[in-house]
Amino acid sequence: MTVRLQRIPCALLAAVVAMLPAAAPAQGIQRVMPEHIDHYWVVDSTHVDVTLPYTGVNISKPGCVAVSFVIGSDGRTMDVRAAKVVPASDLGPSAVSMIQSMHYRPAQGNATQQPIATYLIVPFNMPSSSAGMPAAERQRIAAERTRYLQPCVLPGYASPP
Repeated sequence: MTVRLQRIPCALLAAVVAMLPAAAPAQGIQRVMPEHIDHYWVVDSTHVDVTLPYTGVNISKPGCVAVSFVIGSDGRTMDVRAAKVVPASDLGPSAVSMIQSMHYRPAQGNATQQPIATYLIVPFNMPSSSAGMPAAERQRIAAERTRYLQPCVLPGYASPP
């Protein structure tokens, strides 16, 4: 059984991109690191749709899903797949559904609308901090989040030339 959530704010999406490779994309498509997607494409969605399970393996534990995909010349995501799920859980399809609902527009420097292969790390159940917390506690939580997300970094993607 799943629940469909709609209208996830793009602030969440921006956090995913800010946090920061897998199956070989189509021949000739440049593989770009997540933090450099904005050199080619900019998110053009006001919301994303995510299908979340009610129950499943490790769905309430902190973890991440590395989702690899191609942004086509029309700005649509394609070849979307969960490349890595840590810890193993039933959240891979949820992360894939999120990325599949995204749409991009070309960045200023991408007038030719060059497609790229990339990935995003979708975090689940991460510890959070607030501005009212002491700085040391915010730093501890940031380090803990990094520890949870690091296993989802994928090799084989490059910075733009």
